[in-house]
Order: sequence, then C-alpha cells, then structure tokens
Amino acid sequence: MKAFSALAISLVASPAFAQAPPTASPVYSLAWVRGEGAETCPSARALSAEVERRVGRPVFEPAAERTFEVEVTRFGEKYRSDVFVRGPHGEILGRRTLKSDEPGCAALVNATALALALVIDPEAASRPPLPRSAAAFEPPPPPPPVASPPPSVPSPPPASPPPRPAAAPVPPPASRGIAELSLRGSLQLGLVPASAPGVGLAFSARPSGRWGFSVQADYSPSRNASRGAGSLDVGLTRGGALVTFEVLGSEQARWTVGAGPTVGAFHLAVRAPAPVTAAGDYWFAAAQFTTVLQVRVTNAVFIELGANGFAAIVRQQFLVRPQEEPVWSQPRIAGSLFGGVGTTFP
Repeated sequence: MKAFSALAISLVASPAFAQAPPTASPVYSLAWVRGEGAETCPSARALSAEVERRVGRPVFEPAAERTFEVEVTRFGEKYRSDVFVRGPHGEILGRRTLKSDEPGCAALVNATALALALVIDPEAASRPPLPRSAAAFEPPPPPPPVASPPPSVPSPPPASPPPRPAAAPVPPPASRGIAELSLRGSLQLGLVPASAPGVGLAFSARPSGRWGFSVQADYSPSRNASRGAGSLDVGLTRGGALVTFEVLGSEQARWTVGAGPTVGAFHLAVRAPAPVTAAGDYWFAAAQFTTVLQVRVTNAVFIELGANGFAAIVRQQFLVRPQEEPVWSQPRIAGSLFGGVGTTFP
C-alpha cells in the first residue's frame, strides 16, 4: 500500500489532469487495456466498480462524451498505467503515468482508481468510500462439490449457468506513439577541418514502449584547411537513421540513446593551387551513436542537450598536386555536441 499512497499523492499534486466542473455530475466512458505481461490485472468492470465506490455514485456510461483511457503494462516486476482523459472531440484534457514496485497489480489498480475518482470529484479523498464488494478484485470461490446420486438414479443434467450481462462496449484506445520534431544547433568536432558550428533538424517517434527511431539531417558550413602549398575549404551535409531506446523517462525528463548509419557528402572548394585539384562533392559514410537528454518546458515543448559520435566507414583524404602529403584527412573518430528546442505531437 506504500506504493499506492505515493502514486495517489503524486496525482493529486499534479495539474496535468483536468477536473470536472464542480456543479456538474459528469459521467465518463472507460477504455481499459491490459498490455503484454499484465493479463492477470483486474478487468475493466473491477476498475469501474472501485472508482464508483470511491466517488459514491455511478459515473460510467458507454455513450458518455468524456472518456478515460487507461493502459496497464508490466516491465519485469514493475507495473505502470498510462491514463488519458479525452474530451467530446477526442482532445486530450489530461494525462498521467503511474508506476508501482509492489508485487502484483492490485496496488497500481487501486492507485489508478483513486486517480480517476479525484478527476471526477476532487472531494472523493476527503470522505470514506462505500464498502467494497468482496468480488471487486478477487475471483469468486469455487462452488461446493455436489454429492453424487445413488447409482440406481440417473444423475440430472448440470444446470446451465446464468447468462452473464454483456460487457459495455468501449471505444478503441488512442495510439500511444509520441512523435517529436526538434531544431538543433551544433558544434562539430572533427567532421570538418576545424571545430565548426552547424544546424540540424531531427524527427523521432516511439511507436510502442521504449523503442523508437530517429531521422536526422545536419549541415556544417565550410572550414579551411591548409598544409604546404595546398589550401582547401571543406563543408559537410549528412543525414542519419537511428534506432533509439529510452533509458530513463518521466513526465518532466527523458534520456534516450541511439545508433545507426549516417551518410552524406563533403563539399570541397580548392583555393590553392587551383585548378590542379578538382572541387566537388565526396562521399561521407559513418556509424553514428547518439545520446539525448530532454527536459519538458510545457506539455508540448521541450529543450534538449546531446552528443553524437561518428566512426568513419569511408575515409576521405584531400590532396593537391604536386604535393604528396594530404592537405586534410578525415579522422577515424569524430563527434559533435548539440542543443535544441522541439515539440511533441499529436
């Protein structure tokens, strides 16, 4: 119950949930999804019964305009529920993530029920709930054994169980994927002849769980390299596609790592001894590794800091004739630091 109390207090203190008008008696529909590993958690009927017990009245109707969408998942020994409140037009009025380290799913479901009750009626925590039905969170006990009739008397056919009431239809849950778009400024370290500023754009998404992907594009303006009689200007345009993994995440901050290929082109301009060396574009190919820390500013805006590492797959050397020594050689290992601002959608 310790985790339950911590979760309930976390929800009451947060402004992320919208509350019902104080003069109304709002009703909601309920979408309850048990993810992989959480099949043993109670049913939607058990959750709705616990919410109504705390509120003290019926609050769920299938045709209600407002909807609670709850998905409970399991990661090892930890349980997590993602709660969304949607308005009449599908807009998100609030969202919350609750987690529990307690064994079993009961503590998390109790905390989730209290969270929903407080959205419906903020005064629900100040009065004792109605008595809980013994069957709300526990399976019914098996029926007592029936004595067999004497051998000379045929056994009557077993009585048919009473039909169960049809479960209330629930709307399908909204997609849990989160997409992000960010604009970045960077400092390139070794990608071009000298430390150079750059600008980039990144799009990322997490279709489910902690795994996702990121597509990035970056541009570094030309920097000069001189050696011997040679003088070159080298710039770089590149793009990468990464597989990402969320190492740590909360409502306010998120740490993600990723890896994948990145390709592009060096843009070469020859200053001296022109026109001996041909200017133009030359291949860039490397394996990219990235780490990003995001901090949420508002519900839809975040800032981020991160770093990239690059291991060259194709190395370029730029020479001028008749000088035998390269004017600049692409290093095997390079990197960049970046910061940016982004937004989440939808």
